[in-house]
Amino acid sequence: MKYKRIKIRSIRNKEEAVAGIVVAVMIVGLVLAVISIVQTIYIPKWMESREAEHMGVVSGQFSQLKFAVDSQVALKEDVPISSSITLGSRELGFFMSNKAFGRLALITNGWAYRISRTPGDNYEDTFGILRYTSENSYYLNQAYNYEIGGIVLNQSQGAVFCIEPEFSAAYNTSNRVVDLSLTCIDLQPSDEKTSITGYGTYPVRTEYMTATNITMDAVESMTVITQFPAIWFNFLNTTLSDANLQNTSEYTITKSANEVTVTFLYTQLTNVYLDLNKITILTEINPGWVD
Repeated sequence: MKYKRIKIRSIRNKEEAVAGIVVAVMIVGLVLAVISIVQTIYIPKWMESREAEHMGVVSGQFSQLKFAVDSQVALKEDVPISSSITLGSRELGFFMSNKAFGRLALITNGWAYRISRTPGDNYEDTFGILRYTSENSYYLNQAYNYEIGGIVLNQSQGAVFCIEPEFSAAYNTSNRVVDLSLTCIDLQPSDEKTSITGYGTYPVRTEYMTATNITMDAVESMTVITQFPAIWFNFLNTTLSDANLQNTSEYTITKSANEVTVTFLYTQLTNVYLDLNKITILTEINPGWVD
């Protein structure tokens, strides 16, 4: 009987050991299942929310950049100001995820206009712009353009002015004279570094340089050369219409792949004056810091 009791106790110990292993395997499997669910369902949502929040930060930073440049233009003093732009966001440290990157670039010929006058002479000029392009992994990609003083948001659904540029129109119906005013900010690079890519925060240094003014009369047409003809078409047409100018009878407006042209009809108008203001801002993208 003693031998049999020892044998039964030995079998019971083995059964308890096997049961412990099974429980451990089940716990590990449960943990892996939870991690897998979090990784495949929740992490993309968290990262998408983080990238969307980052795009909101970039929008605010471009607004701050415009405020800084507007302040420099108003003061007309060559005092440099730095505005920060955050290119991307970091990944989560405890789960598998991807960083969001971005690119910031100064484009020297990013926007232009062409003015034609009835005597037959043309006036053309080009302007530098600042463009941020996102490289998101979860949220839709967006691009922000600082374009002659306005801010354009471009994404897959289309483009829109976040802040409109400075263009105005006034129409004197008694003498049929049109007064137009256009102010253009020209961002010119101050060194050879015109772009940067990454996910950190980088300062954009701006400094007021010069301002010029030209007033023209007998303006026959004004052509805007831009990457966003649709929003410029609506902006120019709305501005002229709000000034009580009649489309098709006092002016026509057309657009193509990269141009918008407003033509003034002198069968109804006496004269069209255009006040052109150009402000040159030296711009430098500096190495920054990583978040």
